[in-house]
Amino acid sequence: MASKILIVEDNSDLSDLLSVYLRTVGYETSRAENSAQAIGKALAELPDLIITDLNLPDMTAVEAIAILKQDPATSSIPIVVLTAMAVGEWKAKALKAGAAEYLLKPISPHALMDVVRKLIEQPSLFER
Repeated sequence: MASKILIVEDNSDLSDLLSVYLRTVGYETSRAENSAQAIGKALAELPDLIITDLNLPDMTAVEAIAILKQDPATSSIPIVVLTAMAVGEWKAKALKAGAAEYLLKPISPHALMDVVRKLIEQPSLFER
């Protein structure tokens, strides 16, 4: 059974691109456009990994991460923040909330896959 990745991105073009790429290399994907959808899907589907944008229409990923990390059902799911926000303050907030990685857009597919594989194959090393 293929590992499942939840993509949380309000830019439909980027969401499509990430989903197609991840499916091409063998992962199942699910998508959400905002934090509320992401929390609901994470609880319902229990994905192996979540990749999320930082700035979402309803709340920041930092707030969503904190909610997911407080729930026993989703607390061990590794979360990657993929954002254009290079400000160190946001990175610190995301990591403190429980993100496993904070990556900057644009990112090469190979660099993203290195992180995805690392977190899916050895998630316990990156739990916060």
